[in-house]
Amino acid sequence: MCGGTSVSHKEFEGCPLDKFWLAVQSAKSIIKDLSTGKSSRDEILEILKPLGQETTEKILSAVSVREDEIKKALIQESLKDTIHLKDFDWNVRLAVASDKVLDLNESIMTLHLHTLNADKGNNTLTVEMSPDQVDRLIEQLKGAREKLAHVSNAR
Repeated sequence: MCGGTSVSHKEFEGCPLDKFWLAVQSAKSIIKDLSTGKSSRDEILEILKPLGQETTEKILSAVSVREDEIKKALIQESLKDTIHLKDFDWNVRLAVASDKVLDLNESIMTLHLHTLNADKGNNTLTVEMSPDQVDRLIEQLKGAREKLAHVSNAR
């Protein structure tokens, strides 16, 4: 989970494969829930109760020691499939007429977003916006910047 070697079924040969993978997924879920605060220590104790007190305490101790490392691994895992903005270009033009309106005189901004995805490579997304849409986009970006600053300061 933290970038080390994965658990192998070969180490647990007596366990049926379907039960092995179910146990691995359950363990990952418990570790995620405990590390992210989704479940409390008491809730996890109750879930792990059938394993016995000693084994449960060992598991909780191992998770608490590596909590920061687990959180970083979870963040990396969640960012793995994200698209990253590599560059952007923009231009503004004036639309003087359309097929429906003879005297339009509206400015239009064209925004080209050049993105990078680990799986799909480079891609360009083109968006045309009116002045009102540009204003809303700027406000949303300011809000996103404030939230990112808040998250960065919370660490």
